[in-house]
Amino acid sequence: MQPSAQAASIASLVGPAATGAAMAIGQAPAFAMGATYLALADSIALAMENAVANQQRGQVLADAALTQILALIIQKGATSS
Repeated sequence: MQPSAQAASIASLVGPAATGAAMAIGQAPAFAMGATYLALADSIALAMENAVANQQRGQVLADAALTQILALIIQKGATSS
């Protein structure tokens, strides 16, 4: 292989690799923002899931308290008459 042909062959291999690296560097800010938005969306989803779970636990607690109060009302009503 001629030296100029070998240099052209190496240049044809290095060119796309350098372009690929430049593309990767150029896409880094977009990827970083995408990863940030994805992490933010995941955090918001977890916060909303926790809020729903807390609301459900609060409803169970309220139902239990109401049941106790009604049981006391029925008990007191039965003994006072």
